[in-house]
Amino acid sequence: MKGLSIAKKLLLSYAILVVAVSALSVAIVLPGQIRTMNRNLEGTLSRVAYILAYDKEIIDALKTGETSASLLERLDGISEMTRGTIDYIVVADGKGERFYHPNKVLIGGQFTGGDEIDALSGKNDAYITTWQGHPDIQKRAFHSVKDATGKIIGFVMASTSTKSIEVHKQNMIIRALGFMMISLVTGIFLALGITITVRRILLGYDPTTFAQMYLQREEILDKLREGIFVVNQNRKIIYKNLPSKSYITDETLAQDSPLYPGVQDSLRTNETIPWQDVEVGNKSFLVSVVPLKPMEDLDAAMVILHNRTEFVNLMNQVTGLNHVVDAMRENAHEYRNKIHIIAGLLQMGKYAETMDFIKTEWGRSSGQNILRLIKDASIAALFLGKANKAEGLGIDFKLRRDSYLPETNNFLKLEEMINLIGNLIENSFEAIGDSEGDRQ
Repeated sequence: MKGLSIAKKLLLSYAILVVAVSALSVAIVLPGQIRTMNRNLEGTLSRVAYILAYDKEIIDALKTGETSASLLERLDGISEMTRGTIDYIVVADGKGERFYHPNKVLIGGQFTGGDEIDALSGKNDAYITTWQGHPDIQKRAFHSVKDATGKIIGFVMASTSTKSIEVHKQNMIIRALGFMMISLVTGIFLALGITITVRRILLGYDPTTFAQMYLQREEILDKLREGIFVVNQNRKIIYKNLPSKSYITDETLAQDSPLYPGVQDSLRTNETIPWQDVEVGNKSFLVSVVPLKPMEDLDAAMVILHNRTEFVNLMNQVTGLNHVVDAMRENAHEYRNKIHIIAGLLQMGKYAETMDFIKTEWGRSSGQNILRLIKDASIAALFLGKANKAEGLGIDFKLRRDSYLPETNNFLKLEEMINLIGNLIENSFEAIGDSEGDRQ
């Protein structure tokens, strides 16, 4: 069934199931029903023969050899009532001559078949045979008729044609096949109804097509750089794409999570929460929350996480490089001027003044102290640049010997610390520039 649509698969599967179950039922049940029918038929034949064999009017008629019109009429009535089950009721005397037969032409004739001998001889008072009668094969039930002394004076035979039995069998098979066809047609309509219902639920798509679309979209979502997860009103996370699984490991969004306030606001207001800067653990994310309430039977919100940790680190590196470049530019001008001074003193032969100048400048250099006390390269570069600027402004810029800044801290982000330190130093430069006296 590969390549078939779900509707055709359902129809074919149900048809095969109905045919198989019906065939199995017919194979198992029908033989039992036929055996039961034969037993019931034989029981009916035997009971009719038994009842008539003990009928007083029949016994008296066989003893006297005379048949009354009322007896014949009564036997005709019995034959008519049992028609469809019993084809013939025959009463014969002790010589085997027919005393009664539904076909009046045969009354008085000799009973044929030879299977009546046991009933007349007393060998077997009641029995059933299958014998060639007139004009077809019959199933016959015999019963001896006795007088008050126990002498056999005749017999009663009730029979049905094997053709009637075959008709009963055919009717049973036809009913079984009819039931199978009704079940098949009902199953086809049921399968069509299920198919239509499923397609309506799946927005008109075949389940196979819908499953392929789902897998394709799942693969697309897993290949995104952004983490996406869906959380319901009970804080249960009902979907996570592959990137988000590395950020969100729990199956429930904790109330103390920095992401929870945005989810709560979005579910309450049914509005999209725009991009916000959120710290989750040691990572920095741009986060947006989209409510999914318009979707049927789903009160949830979709959280989109854009990992900006690498971007922030790169930005900090660029900021640090800018400070380093500024510091190098300041140093280049300063060192060029100082080299010119040293070269001029040497040309003038003032070696002692040259050594004094070099020692003085070395003592004034704060670069080594800055690199030793400030461990973060970006902030160290900022201090170096500000130190050179201070020297150009005639301001004595120094770090206290007990100053120390580690490479990382748990209070401020790097970019925030750079902005804070830079602004404080610039404000100090402006304050000193407007004052007279000590410029330190």
